[in-house]
Amino acid sequence: MKSQFAKSLLASAALLALTASSSAFAADLGPYQPYTPPPAPEVEYSAPSIWEGAYVGVNGGYGWSNSSFTEPEGGFGGGQIGYNWQRGRFVFGVEGDIQAADISGRAYDPFSDATAHSDVNWFSTVRGRLGFTSGPLLIYGTGGLAVADFDTHVRVDDLHFRDSNTDVGYAVGGGVEWAFAPNWSMKAEYLYLGFGDDTLSSGDRINNDFQAVRVGLNYKFH
Repeated sequence: MKSQFAKSLLASAALLALTASSSAFAADLGPYQPYTPPPAPEVEYSAPSIWEGAYVGVNGGYGWSNSSFTEPEGGFGGGQIGYNWQRGRFVFGVEGDIQAADISGRAYDPFSDATAHSDVNWFSTVRGRLGFTSGPLLIYGTGGLAVADFDTHVRVDDLHFRDSNTDVGYAVGGGVEWAFAPNWSMKAEYLYLGFGDDTLSSGDRINNDFQAVRVGLNYKFH
């Protein structure tokens, strides 16, 4: 009897000790809080640059000379290649182009029976570009090196003079360009190309400066 009572008392004491330790462990944990995962880190997405990257294109336009000797004028067409960098709203880059030209003029002096004929056969430029963009619109200035091939014929009576020169000069100007599709843009541009004066073998001087307006289409690579 005593043995059975002792066993019951021992079991009650063990149960009481287990209950006390569980309460103490729960007290250490504090009140129950449901698990809340930490917020996901914010991911910032930047829009791809409209203008940065390499491009190629074609162009065509009209040129006219400053010369009052034969007053050359006419059309031209060719291609260009370049690369732009964009920092915020500022765009800067480099562009090279080459054009076949039919910029020509003729003059006739009835008093001396003299005739003259001058041509710009081709021209090329390598220029820097610096501009400001507002979305798909780019307004820029440009300047750099220019090279052109000039051919001039003068006939006085039975005498014939011919001068053919490839001259190096400068090109300055500006334009606007519109990105109408993710990889495509079109531009309108004005250039002044300065080459100075040439002295012909006949002794005449001719000014080789000319101006050009053109439109172009560019494809930009990703």
